[in-house]
Amino acid sequence: MEIKINFTGNKKMDAVFDEYIIKCDQPLDNDGDASAPSPYDYFLASTALCAGYFVKAYCDSRNLAVEGIKLSQNNNRDTQNKYKQIIDLQIQFPESFSQKDKDGIVRAIQGCSVKKTIQEVPEFKISVI
Repeated sequence: MEIKINFTGNKKMDAVFDEYIIKCDQPLDNDGDASAPSPYDYFLASTALCAGYFVKAYCDSRNLAVEGIKLSQNNNRDTQNKYKQIIDLQIQFPESFSQKDKDGIVRAIQGCSVKKTIQEVPEFKISVI
């Protein structure tokens, strides 16, 4: 997938790929206008969204309703290393969910592509063309 970046004023940028445009900005304390999430915010949100996808897929495959499921993520930075994160996904189920389905959903979340990519430590190449 190729993602192209358009610089749209001050610290604002658009990431353009396929038929999508993702707008981002920087917070006020980083000289931005706070008009959209920062790239780092999108990165952190992607893990929660990926987990949500796997919850929904599990439920859909078993005709379980997702209503009443609460999924949240807390991101806690290590005080010694701001790049080391503890990503804490928390899920709350309605009382109607069996332990078997609760365990199955937790296993399904383990398949999250974003989580697996981070765990494999991606390689970054920067090229001048």
